Amino acid sequence: MEPLDHILRPNLPWRADARLTECGLNADSVKALTLDQYKARLKEMGTQRASLFTCMTCARTAERYAAWVDDPRQAVAREIEWEGRYSRRQKREPLLKDELTAFATLVSNHQEEFDGLLAEIRGRREWNAKKAERR
Repeated sequence: MEPLDHILRPNLPWRADARLTECGLNADSVKALTLDQYKARLKEMGTQRASLFTCMTCARTAERYAAWVDDPRQAVAREIEWEGRYSRRQKREPLLKDELTAFATLVSNHQEEFDGLLAEIRGRREWNAKKAERR
């Protein structure tokens, strides 16, 4: 029997070179699909048949969390779960904790730029909401 395919974990934008599967394996050491390839497999085969060929831990995790482009909060939540709750079983480097600490320092050092970006994002959201109301 062939080994199961795993699903590549979508990267956080600042982790361009990370290669993990949704279940936490090194993606270079297993056969891995992108999330889009897995979705195509689901569409073609259906859930039951696709589960015969795909790691179910990967599949369930991919269903629970969105990629950064779809919802940054869920993408970070995946990493919080991975590094927090699941790291008790395996010792993991506190990478996200370190990154968040670095982000806080960057924001502190560039507070005006950060505030400007937030205002721009909020303004765009409000503009889009008004535009949608007019339709």
